[in-house]
Amino acid sequence: MSEILFLLTLVVLLVFVKNIKYRIVSSGVLFLLVLFFQHLNLNIFFAWMLVYVGIFVLDYINQNLVSSEIKNIKLRHENAKEYCSKSEVKLVEIEQFNKQVQKEVTKITGFFEISKELTKVMYLQQLTPVIAEIVKGGFDVASLGVLIFDKNKMHNILIYPDKNIIDFKENIEVSPSIDRDNIISDEESGFYNAEGLEPLLVKLGYVALREEMYIIPLILEGRINGFMMLEDLSEDKIDLAHTFAGFLALTLRKIKLYDKVQELAITDELTQVFVRRHFRDVYHGELSRAKDRNDEACFLMLDLDKFKSCNDTFGHLVGDVILKETAKIIKQSVREIDIVGRYGGEEFCVFLTETKLKDGIYVAERIRKTVERYTFRAYDETLKITVSIGLSLFPYDARDSIELIEKADLALYYAKRKGRNKVIAYSVIK
Repeated sequence: MSEILFLLTLVVLLVFVKNIKYRIVSSGVLFLLVLFFQHLNLNIFFAWMLVYVGIFVLDYINQNLVSSEIKNIKLRHENAKEYCSKSEVKLVEIEQFNKQVQKEVTKITGFFEISKELTKVMYLQQLTPVIAEIVKGGFDVASLGVLIFDKNKMHNILIYPDKNIIDFKENIEVSPSIDRDNIISDEESGFYNAEGLEPLLVKLGYVALREEMYIIPLILEGRINGFMMLEDLSEDKIDLAHTFAGFLALTLRKIKLYDKVQELAITDELTQVFVRRHFRDVYHGELSRAKDRNDEACFLMLDLDKFKSCNDTFGHLVGDVILKETAKIIKQSVREIDIVGRYGGEEFCVFLTETKLKDGIYVAERIRKTVERYTFRAYDETLKITVSIGLSLFPYDARDSIELIEKADLALYYAKRKGRNKVIAYSVIK
C-alpha cells in the first residue's frame, strides 16, 4: 500500500508540477516523509526513486526539446511575418512601379501614334482630320484650336470633340492689331487669360469662351508661327499636349518645305510662272475639258524682240530683270483661270480658256501694248523692249494640243518676219 501511495504521489508531481525547482524539492520532501513515517525498505524506495529520476530526466530533456522547438517555430513565425510584411511593401512598390511603367508606356504609345499620324500629312488640307483623330483618341478637352500664321493671312482649325464639330478655315485676313509675337509672354506655354485673343477667337468660331486656355506657341524658324489652344486640359495631359505641339510644329515646317519644293518643281524660279513641263501638263488637262464642253480657247506664243542683242549689250543680269518684269506684265494681263508658262529662253506661252478669237486677240494686244509702253529699269540701265505674239484658236486651227502649239508658233514666226512688235493669228496666214 505504501509503494502504491508513493508511486501515485510521484505521478501527481510529475504531471502537475511543471516548475523544475518545485518538482525536485517536492520529490525530495515526499521521499523523506515516507521514509520517516513508514519505515520502509530503502532498497525498494531507492529503486522507485531511481526510476522516477530517470523519468524526470527524460521529461526534462523532452520539455527542453519541445521548448527549443517552440522557440524555433516562434522565431520562424516572426521571420515569416517580417518577410511577409516586407513582401507586402515590395508588392506595393512593384504595383506602383507597374502603374508608372504603364503610364509611361501609354504616354510613349500616345507619342508614337501622334508621330505616326502626322507623318502622313503632306498638305495643310490633310491636317484637320488627323488632328481630330488624335484629339479624340488621346485628349479629354472641351475644345482644341490651332491658329497657323502665314504672312498676312491665317489658317484656323477648330475641334469640339464632344460635339463632333470639326472646322477648318483658310486664308483668313489677320488684323494688324494682332501682334502674334506678344500674344503670350516670353513664348512660354501655360494657362493664359484669353481676353486679348477673344475678338479673334470669336471671329474664328469659338463659342462659350473660357476665361483661361492652355496655350502652346508653335515655333518655326525661331518665330511664333501659330498657337495650339486647349480648353479644360487636365494636368496629366500637359506633357502629351506639349509633345503634340512639337510634332505639329515639325509637321507645319514639313508642309511649308513640301509646298516650297512643289513650287520649285513647277514654277520657274526667275519669272514665277509655270515651267514648260508643268505648263504642258496643266494645258493638256484644260484642253481636254474644253473638248468635253465644246468650248473655244486660244493659245498665245510670245517672244521678246531682239532679246539676245539686249543680253549681249547689257548683260544677263539686266536680261533677267526684263524677263521677270515681262512675266509680271503677262500675269497681270490675263485672268486667274488662264495658264502662263515660260516655254524657254525669252519665250512665254499662255493658254486662254473659254476664249473666242476676238477676245484672244484683245488680250494679246493688251500684253503687247503694255510691254511696249513699259520702261524697264535694271541696275543703272533704263531701256525699252517689245514683244511679238502668235495666236492659234481651238478647235478651228487645231484640235490636238501639240498641233495647237505649233500653229501658234508659226503665227509668231510670221509676226517676227512682218517687223516684230505685232500680234498675228494663225487664221490670218493659213
